[in-house]
Amino acid sequence: MNCFGSITRCSLTLALTLLSISSVSAEWTKRGDVRLQLQGFTDTSLHTAAQSTNLSLSGSAEFNRPIGENGNLTISPFFRLDEHDDERTHVDLREFIYRHSGDTWELNVGLGKVFWGVAESNNLVDIINQRDAVEGINPEHKLGQPMINLLLLKDWGEISLFVLPGFRERTFAGQDGRPRGFFAVDTDNAAYESGDEEKHIDVAARISGAYNEWDIGAHIFHGTARSPILTFPSFTPFYYQVTQAGVDIQATLESWLLKSEVVYRSGEFIDDHAQMVNGFEYSFYSVAESSVDVGVVAEWLYDERGDQADNVFQNDVLVGLRFALNDEQSSEALLGVITDLDGGADVFTAEASRRIGDSFKLILEAFVWANADDDPLLSQLQQEDYLQFEIGYFF
Repeated sequence: MNCFGSITRCSLTLALTLLSISSVSAEWTKRGDVRLQLQGFTDTSLHTAAQSTNLSLSGSAEFNRPIGENGNLTISPFFRLDEHDDERTHVDLREFIYRHSGDTWELNVGLGKVFWGVAESNNLVDIINQRDAVEGINPEHKLGQPMINLLLLKDWGEISLFVLPGFRERTFAGQDGRPRGFFAVDTDNAAYESGDEEKHIDVAARISGAYNEWDIGAHIFHGTARSPILTFPSFTPFYYQVTQAGVDIQATLESWLLKSEVVYRSGEFIDDHAQMVNGFEYSFYSVAESSVDVGVVAEWLYDERGDQADNVFQNDVLVGLRFALNDEQSSEALLGVITDLDGGADVFTAEASRRIGDSFKLILEAFVWANADDDPLLSQLQQEDYLQFEIGYFF
């Protein structure tokens, strides 16, 4: 669906529909937001999308309703209308999940979202949900995953068991979308290693607990890889079968946060390999006797496949600064640079946000790819630098 150039009519219709749903029943608790986003690109693209600016509107909501004494239903719809990219204009149900709780267990059935990980730069262990990659470079945007999840609560922590009956393909920018690489991904002809294709049933398990200052989790997953191999020359996604085992560890030692994520992956169509993210965050509180806190973030990202890796983080270092003003407007910012230690590209990022009154929030984001000419993956993005402004209304 592409509502541009009738952007005003379609945007208002979807926004008002979302807002009206939020007041249908006093039995439901609800929250949500509507956001207007403007992207500005500093260079002419190296591909077919020629726009220097892009306007879009998005909306999301979360509705919760108790069912009986121990049950709860959560419904979380999402939509985006994009000015140029038909692939980015989409509607999704992030969650439609029923939860039933007992004294020592919890059962979740439906379409859900799960997050695992402790690192700032790249969450290697976070494998349950598929990315909604048209939403942005950052991986926090997720598609809802069909699941049956049994959570067992123990004195020392918890055990989480998953059956995942269905797979969702990753979204990619279309021919008219930015930012993207030289070639648009052919999402209409995705291929699978498994004969069951998107109906393959994946399984996963995770055990986690807190031990004094240490939070430790370990998991195993077997099923369809969330990140596909892009085959040439058609640039078609190929989703292979993978087995992943991993651990995530975080230690809170006064002003220090020590973080580590390590995974080992094996499969028929990939070389067996290990990946890791190790690092720390150190916080300076009430800097210069003010209300401002400053955190220093450093992480090392490593993939033992080196130049044969199918991702950009084979041997890289993230260095960043996190600012929290601790004011009434909840102003905060994160500045970072990821540098390739083997002489490849640098990625500069900036994120900042500030509340305006009780219901509005301004969010700024910027990405710059530098020294990318000789990097086989990031060279495609060397003219895709952009600045993004977003104003959101929260209800």
